[in-house]
Amino acid sequence: MSELDVLRKDIDRLDKEIAELLLSRFAVVKEIGAVKKRDGLPITNAGREEEVIAKVRSLALDADEKDALETAYRAIITASKGLEK
Repeated sequence: MSELDVLRKDIDRLDKEIAELLLSRFAVVKEIGAVKKRDGLPITNAGREEEVIAKVRSLALDADEKDALETAYRAIITASKGLEK
């Protein structure tokens, strides 16, 4: 097996783990949506979204990683808001 094949297997394993974690996150998001609906709260909370973005950006080591994490999390947040309905 080539080095590239080994690295791709690592990516495949990580993608599975990421997908499983996202599905867990989405389950919690749906619960949050139910609470917001019950309590008459809006789906969007810009302050909370920026708080999440700031937290994940702080995990990265350099500016490129920070930007990549922000892009990914903005997509996750957008998808999550669609599930809160």
